[in-house]
Amino acid sequence: MRKLWVSLLLIGLVLTGSANQINQRIRFEKGASSGTVTGTWHPDPKANESFDRYILGATKGQRVTVTFKGSAPGSVYCWQSDYNNGELASGSGQNASCSFKLPANGDFYVDVGPDEKGQAFDYTVTVAIR
Repeated sequence: MRKLWVSLLLIGLVLTGSANQINQRIRFEKGASSGTVTGTWHPDPKANESFDRYILGATKGQRVTVTFKGSAPGSVYCWQSDYNNGELASGSGQNASCSFKLPANGDFYVDVGPDEKGQAFDYTVTVAIR
């Protein structure tokens, strides 16, 4: 029984220790029109593609501005409903921003990932909706 418990504990530590992909909803403070999240992106040797995802809800026609600041170059990719339908906006570099008008009501997504080098970085992403 003890071996089973230790094995499960180690598996849990490996899974949580290597978890890279954040899938988190951003909620603004009451009365605020922007929100900021911070994180650390690092390569995941087990995944071909690795990113942190933030989810926000907005209304058709609202203007969304996403600002990215990283300790190393990274990228942000904004999309709505179906990743395969293409991006709403994107930006890359150590300091990047992009802006778009939301084409439909509902959730949209901000993915944070690496540049071509794929090196780890700390980041701050601010999303403003007007």
